[in-house]
Amino acid sequence: MKLSIIIVNYNVRFFLEQAIRAAWKASTNLECEIIVVDNASTDGSKEMVESSFPNIQYIYLEGNLGFSKANNVGIKASQGEYVLLLNPDTVVAEDAFERSVKFMDEHPKAGGLGVHMIDGSGSFLPESKRGLPTPSAAFFKIFGLSRLFPNSKKFGKYHLSYLDENQTHEVEILSGAYMMMRSSALKEAGLLDETFFMYGEDIDLSYRLIKAGFKNYYFPESRIIHYKGESTKKGSVNYVFVFYRAMLIFAKKHFEKSQASMFGLLINSAIYFRAFLALISRLFGRIWQLLLDGGLAYGIFLSAAAWYEKIAHKNFDLPFVSISLIAYTSIILITLLYSNVYDKHFRYIRLFRGWLFAFFMLLGVYALLPEEYRFSRAVLLIGSITSLFFGLAWRALLHSLNKRLFNIDNNSAARTLIVGNEQSFEDANRFLKQHGISPSFSAGIYNQQQKHYPIGFLGNYKQLREAVKDFSINDVIFDTRAIKNSRMIELMGDLRNSNVQFKMMIGTPFFLLGSQEAIGAEDTLSMGELRDLNPQSIKRFKRTSDILISLIMIPLLPILLLLVDEKMGLIVNLKNVLTGSFSWVGYDPRGLHRALPKMKPSITFSLMNVILPNNTFNQIVKENVRYLHRYNPINDFTIMLKHIHSLGRSPKK
Repeated sequence: MKLSIIIVNYNVRFFLEQAIRAAWKASTNLECEIIVVDNASTDGSKEMVESSFPNIQYIYLEGNLGFSKANNVGIKASQGEYVLLLNPDTVVAEDAFERSVKFMDEHPKAGGLGVHMIDGSGSFLPESKRGLPTPSAAFFKIFGLSRLFPNSKKFGKYHLSYLDENQTHEVEILSGAYMMMRSSALKEAGLLDETFFMYGEDIDLSYRLIKAGFKNYYFPESRIIHYKGESTKKGSVNYVFVFYRAMLIFAKKHFEKSQASMFGLLINSAIYFRAFLALISRLFGRIWQLLLDGGLAYGIFLSAAAWYEKIAHKNFDLPFVSISLIAYTSIILITLLYSNVYDKHFRYIRLFRGWLFAFFMLLGVYALLPEEYRFSRAVLLIGSITSLFFGLAWRALLHSLNKRLFNIDNNSAARTLIVGNEQSFEDANRFLKQHGISPSFSAGIYNQQQKHYPIGFLGNYKQLREAVKDFSINDVIFDTRAIKNSRMIELMGDLRNSNVQFKMMIGTPFFLLGSQEAIGAEDTLSMGELRDLNPQSIKRFKRTSDILISLIMIPLLPILLLLVDEKMGLIVNLKNVLTGSFSWVGYDPRGLHRALPKMKPSITFSLMNVILPNNTFNQIVKENVRYLHRYNPINDFTIMLKHIHSLGRSPKK
């Protein structure tokens, strides 16, 4: 056996399927075995593998043992001269294995090999080649110096960013997403250290290979797509702690005591620093926008008052004016917040609508003030118009400078190119229609050169970049049944930084897979039903109404305890709703679908007293979608009143 491919899976069924299919294609000219080790997935992965890939070795574990232990199970079961650890969220080119094995055969001192990886947007992943995470290298990475000076040999050691990504290099650290190793080298260096549950085990094993006398190589002639952490949330606080704790384990294991202590101090500082940043990011993700608008609005109102005071010969030298302007600014910001201006996908219409509503709110408040406190409606008008102008200006400026820093959603439907053949074009459009997705523009790109192209096709794959630019394409779908993975990877790399979403049509019947979503062929939940929703707005209003309703319930608690079945449960639920653990109303837990926006566990839901047979999952999913579309706080309050006796029940998480 030449090569053993080991894939550890945990609840990423669709990614696993495409990884196996790609690995199978890449194994055609080699004597290979594919071993899937499953960490007790509950998402249908087991049934999919057993029905679609009966010829591969499938090991289903009874619990989640972690990445290291599961890989070791696969390594012990392998028979290959080389062992490849492969992530399930990867797509390998058809010649990736052959090229990698050939290089290893030609370099007998090579213990491990990593390859050129791109992410789901076509961008090169810097972790494809890494240096040893020494205290200095880690310091430069943690505090951003490596990003500021990527070509510096001193500052760029962590990701070896000064090395050409298109050239083969001897490196120290390989990525566990694609880590090919000589089995004989593994016997000398040892298997993965099971102290590492997730993250860090690839760094540890790479270093042990070098200490055992072998060399590690970065080999760019083999290329893969790595969706990078589809089963983990890279920005989560939990990820920060697990990742940096893994670095700490590595330092204690391999560095001298003094160096390890220094590294430990740095890592512990980094853990709490990054955890703090992650918490700030989650809690106050776009609060800088609100603060910027607030600062501008207050400054403009203050300037407008001073300017109008001079030209109108008014006397605004009153102690309450500055306080009034702070109050006016606060009203504006709250109105803009609840007009969804600060949500992820910014739209100009929200800003216009929010400011208009805020202006009328200000006029209403102004009209209710006593006469002696009404210093100038002109200041309100001038300040509002000028603030709106500057609000539009800074957003347009940031968007023109860097779309990633501030992206503007033009609210246009997808403009799609389908790369494949006539069948691809027909199948993809039918699939999109079935799932409620209606692109405003859809055309084909042929997978090979032709003299004449069918109706609906703009040309062949060589014209893809030009077509994306000329037709303002934002969605590219590759039919992996009609185009090679190697060509797809090449085209994605060519289109990196083009602000294009890439998706793949995989299997028969096929499913659609991308970085942000996976749509199964038999999914009855239409993606189109969710496209127009704004989950952030729903969550904001739900959280506000939960707090307000809870505060109203507190003085009414003696009466409510007479009506509720579970008395202590009501008190516990009241506390948990106020702290944000639960919501009074939400999804029916019998119809939770992976595509539904995440919401807090609900104490009540619309169909909670309706007994339904077990085969009505799709019907309940539809009810949950309807709940999102019809959401408003009054509906939630009505559902609560309807099920008031159940307010003490414990929700299912």
